[in-house]
Amino acid sequence: MTATPETLATTIRGWDWQRIVYGDWTWLVRDWIDVIRLAFIGGTIAFAVQGRSDVVALAAASSVLLIARIIDLPRWFDFGLTVAMTLIAWGTALHLYGQWFYYDKVVHGLSPVAYAPVLYIVLVRLGVVPDPGEAIRERRGARISGIFIVTLAVGMAVGAGYESVEWFEDKLGILGGNFVKGLWDTETDLVADESGSLVGATFLTVWAMRGWSSRRVPVVAVPQPNASAFEAASERLRSDRPAWRGRLAGLPLTAQGLVGVAGGVLLLALSSPSLRAAGIVFGIVLLAFALFETFELVRGATGAERAGRFATIAASAVAGTLALVWPRISQYALLYAVGVASVVFAFAEVASLSTRLDTRARWLGGLAGLVTFMFGVALLASPGKSLNAVITLLGVYLLVLGGLRVVQAANAWRERRASGV
Repeated sequence: MTATPETLATTIRGWDWQRIVYGDWTWLVRDWIDVIRLAFIGGTIAFAVQGRSDVVALAAASSVLLIARIIDLPRWFDFGLTVAMTLIAWGTALHLYGQWFYYDKVVHGLSPVAYAPVLYIVLVRLGVVPDPGEAIRERRGARISGIFIVTLAVGMAVGAGYESVEWFEDKLGILGGNFVKGLWDTETDLVADESGSLVGATFLTVWAMRGWSSRRVPVVAVPQPNASAFEAASERLRSDRPAWRGRLAGLPLTAQGLVGVAGGVLLLALSSPSLRAAGIVFGIVLLAFALFETFELVRGATGAERAGRFATIAASAVAGTLALVWPRISQYALLYAVGVASVVFAFAEVASLSTRLDTRARWLGGLAGLVTFMFGVALLASPGKSLNAVITLLGVYLLVLGGLRVVQAANAWRERRASGV
């Protein structure tokens, strides 16, 4: 089909400056903020593979940015949090705190501007405080004032808590650091935290007074991943047998959870398992996860959730097959395969949560993604450790992930009973 000037003009108008800056580009990478999010994850993986201790800061920042995706922040809040995590995490990874004395003050002053409003929105998602996007509709000045006070208090509390952590670390010497430089250092940090929290609280209050939404509002609605022949067949199956779909609710997740817990218990219970034994156990668990994830895909996945499940199935199947059929697999290869599969699973899980409407299911799915991401980074950073330490890490990983799957399954059964299906 030849492109005409009219179709070309339509395409160009579809990608005007507003869409380029604000998105949405695709369902997976919505805008350049998501590109930075992926860069954080890539940097975390690179630091983990190199065995650098600074990976802890990058992993924590990447987890925070994944949470931002889960709670669907407005763009300005998402951008501010990305800047804050860049200052904090990359400042630690690149040792900027030690190279420039005032860098610490810049971080303490600017970070609360971003994270104080975001923490308030997290409380909104948890149902603890009123939504700033709805406060002006109720025409209650007390609610607007409450938004300002709570945001300011939360930001100041985080700053004070961090200073307490620094003091305890210097006293206990767990990390061997020397964070507190004196009373002047602590006092100026607290003043910077208070000033940044004040600006952040003011920003959120103005946001509430304008009546703007506390959720991301798409500028251009992008289509979900195209349905395949497999998806079309599963759609026919679901339409022909709706009762079957309801009865299966929670069963694949339950099976995943039980398999994960059983594998974790087995690895931790064996007295001195070999690397080959660990590879067989983990390979069976991953293949079982891929199988039951396929059942869950057929049962009811649509749009972005379907694409996320495809990614999870592919990563689990490849890593599981590699661990199971490679008789002389090395410790490096096993941990890298499982670690990469875990990171892929984590991002796919978080990216697909935009299709879920149930708040509890969204939080549980996000928690599973975050836990998997942290363990994936830990596995990538562990090839040089002893075999016993590695097997313990693998066992705990399966136990935690399996337990989370069981909780997700229980929530699915609860939804089924509540809906009367």
